Amino acid sequence: MTKIIYIGADDFSAKILKELLARRNLDIVAVATYPDKPSSRGHKLFPTPVKMVAVESNLPIVEVYDVHDRKVHSELASFSAPLGVLVSFKIVPVEFLAVFPEGVINLHPSLLPDLRGAAPVQWAIMLGYKKSGLTTFVISEKVDCGKILMQDSFVIGDDETAGEVFEKIVSPGAELIEKSVAGYLSGKIVPRKQMPDGEHRAPKILRKHRIINWEWNAQKIHNRIRGLSPKPGAVSAFGKKMIKILRSKIPAQNFTADFKNPGEIVNVGKDEIIVSTGDGAIALIELQPEGRQKMTASEFARGYVKGDGKKFRTLQ
Repeated sequence: MTKIIYIGADDFSAKILKELLARRNLDIVAVATYPDKPSSRGHKLFPTPVKMVAVESNLPIVEVYDVHDRKVHSELASFSAPLGVLVSFKIVPVEFLAVFPEGVINLHPSLLPDLRGAAPVQWAIMLGYKKSGLTTFVISEKVDCGKILMQDSFVIGDDETAGEVFEKIVSPGAELIEKSVAGYLSGKIVPRKQMPDGEHRAPKILRKHRIINWEWNAQKIHNRIRGLSPKPGAVSAFGKKMIKILRSKIPAQNFTADFKNPGEIVNVGKDEIIVSTGDGAIALIELQPEGRQKMTASEFARGYVKGDGKKFRTLQ
C-alpha cells in the first residue's frame, strides 16, 4: 500500500482518523497536527484531538508550528510518503504540498464548489439546507478549488444540530477517503475541474454570526441555533447574562395570538420555553447561561425567568 501522512486537528478530523485506522485499508505512517495549546482557563497544555488518536495508535507525530517552516517540510518528507490526506486543517502553501509527489487529498464536508470555506456544515444548517454532502479533491494553491475526485450527499434533518451532522458523516467520510485514494492512485478516478463558483460561501464563524436577532423569523433563528450547536453556540442576552442557546424546535402549536415583542417569553412548558420572534414562535429546549453548565428549559425557567424577567434581548 502507498504510504500516507494524515493531516488534521479537530474532533471531526480525529474521528475520521480513528475510523480509517480501524478499517486498516490505508497505510497511515504518520500524523501532522498542531502543537499542544493552553486551555482557556489556566496554562496547562492540551493536545489536539488528532494528536490524542495518534498517541493511542502509536503513530509518529509531526507538530506543525508553521506550515511555511522548511524544518516541518523536511520532517514530513523523511517518511517518504507520496500522498497526504487532510481533514480540517489550516490553509497549506505550495511548499507544504510539494512534500507529497502524489499531492494531498482533502475531505471537505460540502458539495463543492458550494460552501467553500472553514465552516461548511454549520453554514449549510444556518442557511436552511435540507441536503449537503462530502467532497474529496486534490488540494491546489487556491483554497477549496482543487480538482474533484468524488462526492456523496447526505440529508440534514429539520432539527439536527451541526454536532449531530458531523457525527453521522464520520463513517461515510472515511469510506469516501478510502475510495478516493484507491481510485486516484490507480488512475480509475480522473480528477475533474470544479465550477468557478458555488451558491454560498462558508466563512469562519465570528461573534457577529453567533448573535440571535429576535426580529428574524422563527425558522431562521432555529437554523442559527442548531447550526452553531454544540460549539461555539448561538447567543442572546437575558437579564444581565449572556446565554448560549443550544437546542430548539419549531413548536407544533401556533402561538401567534400570544405575540408581544420579539424575544419575549409567551409560554413556559414542561420541556420548552416558547419565545416570540419577528414571525412565528420558537421553542427553546436547551440553554447554557454564562459561567454555568448547560441546562434544560425547565431548569432555566426555574432559575432565571422569575428573577431576570421574561425577555431575551439581541446582544450588541
